[in-house]
Amino acid sequence: MRHIAVFDIGKTNAKLLAVDLATGAETSVAKRPNAVLADGPYPHYDIDGLWRFVIDGLRRLAARQAVDAISITTHGAAAVLLDGAGGLALPALDYEHAGPDDLAAEYDALRPGFSETGSPRLPMGLNLGAQIFWQARCFPEGFARTKAILTWPQYWSFRLSGVMASEPTSLGCHTDLWNPWAADFSGLVDRMGWRRLLPPVRPAATVLGPVLPAVVAATGLPAGTPVISGIHD
Repeated sequence: MRHIAVFDIGKTNAKLLAVDLATGAETSVAKRPNAVLADGPYPHYDIDGLWRFVIDGLRRLAARQAVDAISITTHGAAAVLLDGAGGLALPALDYEHAGPDDLAAEYDALRPGFSETGSPRLPMGLNLGAQIFWQARCFPEGFARTKAILTWPQYWSFRLSGVMASEPTSLGCHTDLWNPWAADFSGLVDRMGWRRLLPPVRPAATVLGPVLPAVVAATGLPAGTPVISGIHD
């Protein structure tokens, strides 16, 4: 495994890179703004636009060189709530939206202390637990449709491979959801009944599976191209 396609979603921009593991060289394939959309119930990430971007970039990359695997790295404080068909139960909340602050007192009464999670208390949606709490309280019908909660890198590896996972670096990014000393979900997850929604935890370097047949058809990637779970940047 030498030539890796890396889908890198920063808060400002998304990039697709080709990385040569033998030399360490990185080649930028494509770049676009990571737009926040204002339609819908709250500001949210442009998932459809990002998906078109990565599929188009993989198609162009596969046409010019070998691609031995795909990996993902993203900013933290983002998650996607999925329904039973793998579609969006609710839009993916922009963590700079101040909505979760409206329930700060209620959330603070439930969140674990720093000694359990290592998560400082942060404003807006910077604590992922606060985001999910706010979505559950303010959009109960959408939350009731939620069958899985995926952190941001693992949402994209799921879209590419069809396999769901949770991952420690994304869960450990001041989310309030992770107890790093126990290597397990925090007490908040169990108090809120969210454990059933979070997929099994797998290390960032885990190969989740090959790309889906639909991705092969859209990009020209070889069938069997492995998808790596991904990591918080």
